[in-house]
Amino acid sequence: MKKVTLWISLVTAILIGGCNKNTSPKTFSNMDVKTTYSTAANYPAGTGYAIVNLPSAVDPDSEEARIEQRIQTALANELTSKGYKPVNAAEAQFYVAWSLQVKQDIDVLAGMSDEPGNEWIAVILTPEEYVGGALMVQIMDARKKMPVWLGVFNANVELTDVGEQEKKERIAFAMRELLKSFPPK
Repeated sequence: MKKVTLWISLVTAILIGGCNKNTSPKTFSNMDVKTTYSTAANYPAGTGYAIVNLPSAVDPDSEEARIEQRIQTALANELTSKGYKPVNAAEAQFYVAWSLQVKQDIDVLAGMSDEPGNEWIAVILTPEEYVGGALMVQIMDARKKMPVWLGVFNANVELTDVGEQEKKERIAFAMRELLKSFPPK
């Protein structure tokens, strides 16, 4: 009976408490965050911001468009959780721009036959099982039009088939890690 009670308590704690949102996704490795900022930057809670990325040229139904939407949502959620409010660009005290860069390495394997008169060369290209990515966020003073904060989150992301919820959680985790030091103290 004690085991059943303990099991029910554990399951209840997990369901009520949820997963730790600060735990890194299992599909991330080699994570690194770098930030730099102006010591003059001062953005108290309640300050208005505007995300000012250029309009995307990707097909709105593509995976690239969904990635952009996940990033925009995670960025807005993280800034809102810090007490900032989204406003239109004309009212913003700071602008926020972001960029995502991804690369995948490919190993080249080559072989050659040793048979005289039957020479051949075989080449096999094998992509790595992960992509390297960098998510960059830049904060600019809207009045001075000057950059005041820059952060870059680098990680390798394992190429596994994951659902939409996992994709959202990965972006949200990266954004939390990236914006930990914003605003500068």
